[in-house]
Amino acid sequence: MKFLAPAKINIYLEITGRRPDGYHTLETIFQTVSLYDTLAFEPKKSALTLTCDDKDLPCDETNLALRAAVLLRDKNGVKAGAEIHLQKRIPMGAGLGGGSSDAAAVLKGLRKLWGLDVTDTALSELAVQLGADVPFFLKGGTVLGTGIGECLELVKNVLPASYLLVYPGFGVPTADVYRKLKLPLTRKRKITKIKNLLETGSVPDVWSRYMFNRLEEVVLPEFRMVRHARDVLKSFGCPTLMSGSGSTVFAVVPSLQRGEEIKSQLKKYPWKIYPVQTVRSR
Repeated sequence: MKFLAPAKINIYLEITGRRPDGYHTLETIFQTVSLYDTLAFEPKKSALTLTCDDKDLPCDETNLALRAAVLLRDKNGVKAGAEIHLQKRIPMGAGLGGGSSDAAAVLKGLRKLWGLDVTDTALSELAVQLGADVPFFLKGGTVLGTGIGECLELVKNVLPASYLLVYPGFGVPTADVYRKLKLPLTRKRKITKIKNLLETGSVPDVWSRYMFNRLEEVVLPEFRMVRHARDVLKSFGCPTLMSGSGSTVFAVVPSLQRGEEIKSQLKKYPWKIYPVQTVRSR
């Protein structure tokens, strides 16, 4: 049994404050896209194991996917085990949510494998214990996230869009980015405009003018290659943005074909480049 775990981008991200526990509050629009990790599940008598085709990825309980499996089993008194194999395609530390998406896929996959009578609401309550954006990946699509990212509202009527993702080959430490962000902000951007345009079926050429990521002001001055990748994409006349805390940047492109054309012109760069489309909520 296999489950796909899609990547996400943030087409809008504003930081609205910081809680006493250190977590930052935010307003964001998540969008799942067609770059996937794949998780395969096999029943086992009692052992619970994770393997991966990427030798650099730890397969112990520092991996969010295995932690998700252990959490689901412990909370539901499951005695059975499972062998989980992760085929990794989403770059790590890239601002694409790969680890969180893997964890969400494990929760859904093992619920099915073990035949658990666990509601979507209960699954979401477990998901938030693993990370603020894990609940989003249980459904995906175009979603408004508030709080620390765990309060979710589906944005409906959004037209399909195509993107070109550029991963410059290294990760950006998320915690460092948030730590260096200067708060309180003297002027916060409003998410209302882009949300209204999305849910009234505006074309990407219109709503992409209102894309925004507050964390760019920390990452772009410090990481020259992220800034360079963004500038290169912008030179093709496409709206561009950094996803999450980086390091991936993306361009909104008219079609997958145009994305492939731009990709073919970037062969001289040592980047991983992915033409993708939006993935709807499941």
